[in-house]
Parts: sequence; structure tokens; C-alpha cells
Amino acid sequence: MPHSSRKRVILTGASGVVGRHLVDAVLRRGWEVSVLTVSGANVLPSGVRKIKWDPKAAAGGDSKALDTIARALDGTDWLVNLAGETLGSGRLDGKHKKRVMQSRLDAGNALHSARLACPNPPMVWTQASATGFYGDTGEADVYETAPAGKHFFLADVCKAWEGAATQALDAPKAPRVIVARLGLVLAKDAPAWEKMLLPIKIGAGGPLGSGKQWYAWIDADEAAEAMIFLFEKSDASGVYNFTTPEPIRQIDMTKQTAEAIGRPSYFPAPAFALRLAVGGVADALLLPSCRALPDRLAKAGYPFKTTDFEDELPKLV
Repeated sequence: MPHSSRKRVILTGASGVVGRHLVDAVLRRGWEVSVLTVSGANVLPSGVRKIKWDPKAAAGGDSKALDTIARALDGTDWLVNLAGETLGSGRLDGKHKKRVMQSRLDAGNALHSARLACPNPPMVWTQASATGFYGDTGEADVYETAPAGKHFFLADVCKAWEGAATQALDAPKAPRVIVARLGLVLAKDAPAWEKMLLPIKIGAGGPLGSGKQWYAWIDADEAAEAMIFLFEKSDASGVYNFTTPEPIRQIDMTKQTAEAIGRPSYFPAPAFALRLAVGGVADALLLPSCRALPDRLAKAGYPFKTTDFEDELPKLV
């Protein structure tokens, strides 16, 4: 199937917050959107083509599962892989960690194998990752050239997630690969934000651990627009931090949110209490500090729309 002038986009992980906002942004441009979905039960906007897939079977070499994906990919312009078990869906204990890792490996390997079978594969692959790649970096400014964190589960996950896409660089008809290392993605409907907002709403917000840890964040619509910007920029490739130029300390994020909704923000949650409450999620997501900055995105000329958390707040509360 030859490529047409109308852009054709195929996504995995479209039920997540980034996926939902990206689908909306692409549809506004009049592009054609297909979604690979495991359950088939996703509620998607009108006009989106839904294709059921089995990444685990495909990654294991099941020819029927691979053929389904290959036919879906054939003739598309842009592949966006956001698939993976949600970190916040459990306590990041042993079994949950395995699902988080394996779901990303299966999706990436299935897409890579299916892409090889396409007569006309997508020539741009945007691969989701996260600033968790860098681990806990304290007060340091973190750019895309920084190494992966050591002894940090999310760093291992991100390396595996990115590797699923970058292996395609050595294959025939190699795509242009864009790795989006996402910070904390904020939107009113973002599950992570909903969980952060709940204790603040009931007056129990405050510092998590020291409260001094830096959170690198990005507005969900901004993340979607930045992905489209890099897709359309023909010389864009490699790793990009998807974060605002202005990270914020956890306690400042909580204080500003509490003030906006008229709640106190002085109830501390010590690290040990967080670990008891949410398990490994505390050390993976809540307590680490990372001042990841969007150096390459800024140098590429992306026009940031939201950089200050106070400006973001009206969209969130």
C-alpha cells in the first residue's frame, strides 16, 4: 500500500494519558488514526480505527499475531509506541515489576518483528520512555546525554523500552527513531495527577520525604504537540527530554496546588510511611529527584506553551 499525502498514524497505548491527548491532536489535523489495543474495549473518538493485537504472542513468534500487526503497520507514516503496564497500577513488587518490564519488551519486539514484514513500513518511530532513565540525580541539571541511573528499576525499564525501538536502526528500511523521555505528565484526567491531588483535596498534603526532590513535568497536550513537532521535523531523531524548562520541587508543587484549592499543605509523609503505603512506587516515582531539562527539544525550536506550574494549575484543579 503506497504512502498517501494524508498522514497515517498508528499508536499503541492509546488509552493512557499521552495516547488520549495525542489521538485528539492528530485528529484535529485531519490525519488518519489507527490504534492497536489489547482488550478491544477502549473507548476511542469517532473516526479512529481500532485493531486488536496480542503483543505477547507476536513477540513469541506467533505468525497469525505478527501478520495482524504487520498488516496494520503497512502503509502508515508514523508509529508511536506508548504501550506498557502502568507503574501506578500496583506496588512495584516482584510480580508487578515483571509485568511492567515484560509488557514493554513484548510490545517493542512485536512491533519490530512486524515492521520487518511490511512492504511499506512506517518510516518514523516515536518511542515512549521516561526521565526515570536517569535515576535519582539530586540537584544536578540533567540533559539527554546523561547516563542511565544505576541500581534503579526505572532506569532498567527505560533502557529496555528504548532498545525495542533502537534495534530497528540496524534493520532494512531503518526508520527515523525519536525517543521521548517523558517527565511527570500532567492533565486533569492523568491517573498520576489524580492520585497526587487526592490527599491535597482532603487537607492532607505536604512534603513527601524531604519534599525537596525535583519533579520534571510536562503538560499532556504539550507532550502530544511536541511529538507531532518532531515527527514533522525531518531531521529530528534520537533522545529528547519531554519536560518543561522549569522543573519544580515536590513541596512547591503541593503548596501551590493546595493554595489554589484553599487547603493546608503542612502534613508530612515520611519516606518510611510512603513505602508502607505504596510499596516500591515510593522509591521509583515519588521520592527520587530529577531536574531533567528539554535541551534538545528547545534547540530544535519547539515553541513551549506551558512552562510554569502556576500557569498549568487552572487546567488541573
